[in-house]
Amino acid sequence: MAQRKLGGASAPHDSFDDAFGHTQTRSPSSSAVRRTADQAAADDLADSRTANERTALLGSTSSRDYATEARRDRRALAEAGHPEAEGRRRPWSLRVDFAVALILLIANGYFWTMSMAGVRGQFIANTALPKHTGSMGLPVLISFLACATNTASLLAFAVPHESPMLAFYTSILTAIFALTTLIISVSVTQLRVVEGPLTFIVLSLAIVSALHAALSAALTDRYAPILDPPEELDPDYEPATGCWSSTKHGLRSCLGFLGISLPIAAAHIAILVGFILITINAIVRSVDASVEQPGQRWKVQPWLWQRRNFPELGHGFFQPKGREYRVHLSCRGIGLDDPPQLAASTSNTTSVFQRPTVRRTVLVESERGIPGALDAEWVLKMLREGDLTSGDIEVRVCFWDRPGYGFSDASSTSSAPHIVSALTQVLSVSGELARLEPPPSLAENSMNYTATGPPSPLARSGLILVSRGESTALTSLFAAIHPRIVHSFLYITPVSPSTHYLSPPRSRFRAVPAFFTRTIPALWTELGIKRTWWAIRGVPRRRRVLAREGERVNGLIERASLQEAHELDLGREADGAKAWERRRGRYPTRPTVVLGKSPVGDGGKKFVDDVVGEGLREWDREWKGGKSGCGLGGEAEQKCRDAVRSLLSRD
Repeated sequence: MAQRKLGGASAPHDSFDDAFGHTQTRSPSSSAVRRTADQAAADDLADSRTANERTALLGSTSSRDYATEARRDRRALAEAGHPEAEGRRRPWSLRVDFAVALILLIANGYFWTMSMAGVRGQFIANTALPKHTGSMGLPVLISFLACATNTASLLAFAVPHESPMLAFYTSILTAIFALTTLIISVSVTQLRVVEGPLTFIVLSLAIVSALHAALSAALTDRYAPILDPPEELDPDYEPATGCWSSTKHGLRSCLGFLGISLPIAAAHIAILVGFILITINAIVRSVDASVEQPGQRWKVQPWLWQRRNFPELGHGFFQPKGREYRVHLSCRGIGLDDPPQLAASTSNTTSVFQRPTVRRTVLVESERGIPGALDAEWVLKMLREGDLTSGDIEVRVCFWDRPGYGFSDASSTSSAPHIVSALTQVLSVSGELARLEPPPSLAENSMNYTATGPPSPLARSGLILVSRGESTALTSLFAAIHPRIVHSFLYITPVSPSTHYLSPPRSRFRAVPAFFTRTIPALWTELGIKRTWWAIRGVPRRRRVLAREGERVNGLIERASLQEAHELDLGREADGAKAWERRRGRYPTRPTVVLGKSPVGDGGKKFVDDVVGEGLREWDREWKGGKSGCGLGGEAEQKCRDAVRSLLSRD
């Protein structure tokens, strides 16, 4: 065949020299001879291939002979004046595609690793990532799936024949579902506030990664002969013959299918299924966001309050600046919600607002892993039935959701000082603390009473703190910070702060199994499998929002549980242990009723001896409320009601 020269008219053909922009001059006779030679070579290759040749899943849009294409393209390039090495060079489109895939992998990998570390690391969550007050599960899952998409795009350069059409279609569908999730997250106010910029960024990167993966699948399929030329083009290639050679070829093809084709196809399908589940979960969460909440969410930034109340907890350079989030507080009863009329009065038991000035608030602290509304239901029932009406005493019932619980946003930490600071701030901004403190004029009048006179009604006001289980440590620390406004305590199966705060820190090696047993299941909650199943079964929306820890329905409370477990693992090195050690001497001696024995430690004896002390009025060791606490009904609930009424009547 005569040597072809550049220049002259060019005819369209199927070789890859079009990608380089080269033109060739062809005569009719040489083109006919060329087509005849190519057809003969293709027939020879087709006849020589064995029946057990491995076929990629959804490999290409048409039946192609890559060996003949590569042979023809290399010969055409050589005849055009290009050496054979030029035929193995990748076009610029492939190089740019590879660089974009690598950049996207680095970006998604950054958000994946930082989001994983930010689940419990407050410094990383507040400094290395955009604002996010959710469970951190959605950014972790989305960035992980996006990393898998980018990795599959890069693998296509090594194995371009593997599932190009499957990768193309699944990537397009993945981009559609990711875009749907982004639209839902932006449109629904609750999701927009909770997920924040972090989720929007990782979703945008996931959409770009999916569209790029579709383009990459098309490009690698187009340039497959250059990326992975057939072995028949090797100058030293000799067709293997014989039974043993055929057996090895069959085994190699089978292992290639099981080790390469099938995993790659399964990965593409798994990525698509993951985004489908995330989209369905976003739809269910948008429906649950319409649940009517009792009370109100208040914006707080406890880091400033924590630095003021706990200056010894400074972390130096790694001291987080903190970001504001919303905390849910609900209060019921006479008080701020019902402002009375002004009227002059000289009574010692009535203020100028024509209402009793003895103001007491029953503040319920829920058990660990249980939203506040569930643990406070029995107290609210007492208020509705009028059991809390007591003469000249103005009574309110308040409960709140700790960060990550119930209707509250998640925080980057669940240390005891942080939670106590959040409670202090939400009570302040809502006006509940000011309600228990005397106005300046009445405070001056209360100073004029003699020692033999009756005590000021405002001096008899305060908080009746109701706490259960593990949360008694938080209540004790809160009382040590605000001893003046505490009236009395009701502890149910209390756990002494010393049980965890005085224990040595647990081994760091426990973090490895805990990652698989606690962290990964908590993050998988955002796939929404359990929430969707509950929605299909008809579980009420309120029950889905107020899911307990361990039910794998609400990702916010699962993250809070991880943080609380991490604080317990720190033992005496935890911030709560340091804060309690400094302030345990300020714990006030107030009337205290204890119900039941704790299943942890010595049953609460150390708590009663070291913390309650002389304030103990009653300890019913035989009380049997179980895991349901006072909401079980029957004799157990009646005992709790009697305890609250007795504390309410004490001065």
